[in-house]
Amino acid sequence: MQTRINAILSDYDGTLSPTDTVRSKTDSIPEHLERDLWEISQSIPICIISSKDYHFLHPRTGFARILSCIMGIETINHIVHDKVSGGGGGGGEIHEKNNNHNDSPNCIREQYILPNSHKILETNSGLLSKLAESIELEFRTNVIVERKFTSDRQFLAGITIDYRHLKDWRSHKNSLEPSLSQIIHRYRSFSLEPMFDLFVQTYRSHPFLDVYALHCDKGMAFDLVIHDILKINSTAEGSKGEGVLYLGDSENDNPAFRKASVSIGIASDKRLTPKLDCQYLIEFKNLYGFLKNLVKSKFVFSEDLLERIR
Repeated sequence: MQTRINAILSDYDGTLSPTDTVRSKTDSIPEHLERDLWEISQSIPICIISSKDYHFLHPRTGFARILSCIMGIETINHIVHDKVSGGGGGGGEIHEKNNNHNDSPNCIREQYILPNSHKILETNSGLLSKLAESIELEFRTNVIVERKFTSDRQFLAGITIDYRHLKDWRSHKNSLEPSLSQIIHRYRSFSLEPMFDLFVQTYRSHPFLDVYALHCDKGMAFDLVIHDILKINSTAEGSKGEGVLYLGDSENDNPAFRKASVSIGIASDKRLTPKLDCQYLIEFKNLYGFLKNLVKSKFVFSEDLLERIR
């Protein structure tokens, strides 16, 4: 069976950038893969759906037309940055024409916030901030707390409690997370209304957990990107984006996997054993080859493209 791919939606952390390198100095996509994504973006839209915020994603994903940030709490219809080849020839290094855009509002064409979320963000932004401070104080060097802000920096919309920097983080998962959960539960009890409750995303084997100001998932983000921004028609099933390829690596990608015409899980770390609701699974080292095959096929997906990289 062949499927014409009209758009690529992808996670970032662990999918385009391997899990074990996200805490590196660059936190970036490998150069050869990034070059391929820039090439693809000239033909079909590439959109990122990530738990990361705009300030993290923007300088790393200039090829993306849409950045759905913080699990879809905020979605940015983004101006794709121009790139030029340097050094002559097709294999020259790619440079950005304008590097002075890391937090520039000029890059934002449209901003979308999840419906009916402003009041919840106003209420829970301060609560999340206090939770982050409490965890940092109690766990000190055992965890790193990453704060996720909306693009205008008005609201703290999520935090990630990350311990992948520990040498043997697998042995710490069963001891750290129950203690973390107790603190999170205590702060969740401060919510005055059920609809204002903090939302917690846990993972089977990944060395972190997320807390958000409100309920969110990548299926909601998928619907906004595909139906409201890109205006891609649904299939006869009524909910799936026609001709949409989705790439992801963890349980938080499952709601989006279920909505895509073609869903491919990416395995970037052998220590991780997530339960993915995807149609196909490939290793990170083969992602570049798959995307190359997709370009050569003029964006017509078939299982044969996956067979050729094995």
